[in-house]
Amino acid sequence: MPTFAVNMKHNAESCPLFNSEVKKKLKEMLGKREEAWDRAKKHGVHVLSAWTSVLDHLVFYVVEAASQEAVEGYFKDIGFVFWNSIEIRHVRPAEDIIKAVVEKS
Repeated sequence: MPTFAVNMKHNAESCPLFNSEVKKKLKEMLGKREEAWDRAKKHGVHVLSAWTSVLDHLVFYVVEAASQEAVEGYFKDIGFVFWNSIEIRHVRPAEDIIKAVVEKS
């Protein structure tokens, strides 16, 4: 299944740590974690990992899904587009590229 890197960024003004409206929305979402996993299944998305760089206001996910559209649908559905700009990139293991380069030499 294809793997996607999902990079999200928001500014300090829309950060859940400082914005009460966004904090409320995030708390509602986190209170429904089981529902979020069900939504991932609904979209055919498998979350491999999630990381954040707090001071940079960045969030990084690595997910597997059949398509970029499925990933987009999932992040819209769980509400992350409300306060983040989102970049989704299809990614491959670096080992695949290294192997291809070495085999062609």
